Amino acid sequence: MHERLPAALLALLLCASPALAAFEPAAAVAVPDEEESAEGEEGSETLNKNWVPGYQEVSGQAVNVSDGDLQATVVNGPLRPSCGYTPLEVTLHNPGPTPRTVSIRVDSHVSMGRAGVTTRQVEVGPRQRLSAWLPVPISGRGGMVRLDSLGASFRPFSFYSVDPVGQPVLVVGSEEAFQSGTKLPRVKDKPKLSVRFIAPGDAPRELAAYVGYPMVVVAGDVTALPADAWSALEAYASTGGYLVLLRPPRDVAGRLPLLARTSSGVSPNPYGFGRVRVCGKAEECGSGLLSDVNLMEEPERGHVGVVTPAGPPPSWQRGFGSSRHLLNDGEVPLVPGVQAPVGRFLFLITLFVLAVGPGGLALARRRGPVALLIAVPSVALVTCLAIVAWSVLVEGFSVHASRYSLTWLDRERDRAVTVGLGGYYANLEPAGVRVPAQAVLLGPGVDWDTQFPDADWTNGMVVSGGFLPSRTYREWGEVAVVPSRARLTVRREGQGLRVQNALGAPLAAGYVRSGGKLWRLPALADGAEGEATLAPASDDKISFSELVAFPEPVKRRFSRVPWQTLNAPLLEGGFAAKLEGPGPAPTSALEVELHEGLHFVHGRVDGP
Repeated sequence: MHERLPAALLALLLCASPALAAFEPAAAVAVPDEEESAEGEEGSETLNKNWVPGYQEVSGQAVNVSDGDLQATVVNGPLRPSCGYTPLEVTLHNPGPTPRTVSIRVDSHVSMGRAGVTTRQVEVGPRQRLSAWLPVPISGRGGMVRLDSLGASFRPFSFYSVDPVGQPVLVVGSEEAFQSGTKLPRVKDKPKLSVRFIAPGDAPRELAAYVGYPMVVVAGDVTALPADAWSALEAYASTGGYLVLLRPPRDVAGRLPLLARTSSGVSPNPYGFGRVRVCGKAEECGSGLLSDVNLMEEPERGHVGVVTPAGPPPSWQRGFGSSRHLLNDGEVPLVPGVQAPVGRFLFLITLFVLAVGPGGLALARRRGPVALLIAVPSVALVTCLAIVAWSVLVEGFSVHASRYSLTWLDRERDRAVTVGLGGYYANLEPAGVRVPAQAVLLGPGVDWDTQFPDADWTNGMVVSGGFLPSRTYREWGEVAVVPSRARLTVRREGQGLRVQNALGAPLAAGYVRSGGKLWRLPALADGAEGEATLAPASDDKISFSELVAFPEPVKRRFSRVPWQTLNAPLLEGGFAAKLEGPGPAPTSALEVELHEGLHFVHGRVDGP
């Protein structure tokens, strides 16, 4: 019987072969789903190989609410960038004859709690349609939107943001203009680009709406953009963004003032700390965009900004071994000694336990229970006073900080383009901080699951709370384009060169090229004058890194800074200076106890 069993099984398989063949198409269809699941586990590197060279639109969904003669439309499901803020558009229409003031509030949430409150107050004139933009921190994937106006009651509603499939791209212009300028097809699956289109007339007027996107494309006529919207776009490019002009105007050099100073003659052109692509032929522009997107990608993290502050470690890592002293990705804090003195406090508590336990028992035996009732509260009071005295006398009530920045000084237009980074430890939370419209505070990134501060965007960004929680280490990045009267003045004195420091901070070292020669700057206090000395020929090869000497953890946080542009030899009249102190970024007005302040300024001198 055992000899007949193999023959019977063979016959059964031969008879079942038609049925098996019938199932082959279904099995073939199921294979791609398994492959896609495997691709998701392997990370973005595998997905990149299967992306389709095209784009997919993320249009969102309009939610209409109204009360009386005031109407509001919120575009739900906006495209979520890779860092910074998700711009949430609220369109208000007032068909009535009187102006209306509308307060907009967004309560966003993250997996570990509330991400912060974003508010804005706008005035809508009679028979006016207005687009108001609220920069919602990307740590909040959703939340509630509330509108309030005198005499009107709007129902609150929830909002959500959409994660990109490919690289997130913001396009100012129509889809037709984007297609004709790039010749990129619209695809359904695995697009290389996830695109959100914005009407030019409704384009955001603030840097915060653009700063998180790795690429912003102006698809239409640049001259048709509102002046303040173009200022925000130019600030985006100069502070580390990638701006693409599909239809560049004739006066492109006048509209992009840093183009001639940093351009290398290749496309995309370096522009300040960012890049600009001035398109010619549509096919070349589209293929260039796709190749540039490949360079933007980072395995498992996607695109990150020009400055990337380090956040706290993931919640599942906290409290395990040495990781409780480190930040995300194993980074170390920029301010030393930011952990609470747990060891010293435990020592005081141990002394208290010994005094109350064995000491209290001995006291009760010798003096009686009445003495124990007096001694225990007294010892507890002394222990509490010792802990408070340590906090006051050793740590104090100040904010401890380390600050670093890079600045392009545009003297022709009296402005400073700054990319900054700060590490802070506050024993008591400060009242808040204010930054202008063309400046932005940047948190650690998309995976940050801690609370984001409350901010009012009515006039720039005003942080009202949560900026620096007490006894918590925080890092903030800054990008800013702000007016500045800072300058470095030089004048000839015989065969020498005299320098006046008006940069607003102590000058530690630097170089200036004047008269075809390279001069070494002396160390000068702010407002002081001194004699420059001729630099040896070997100093012509000194790089930015050698001049500023940022610590290695700081260099990693400035991972996308265009070092090759900063390391280029100085042109005639150009200078590079190393400064100390709080630096030129907008948050330098915050009173801190500075542990370290290093800043690099690149610009042109005033004088011959």
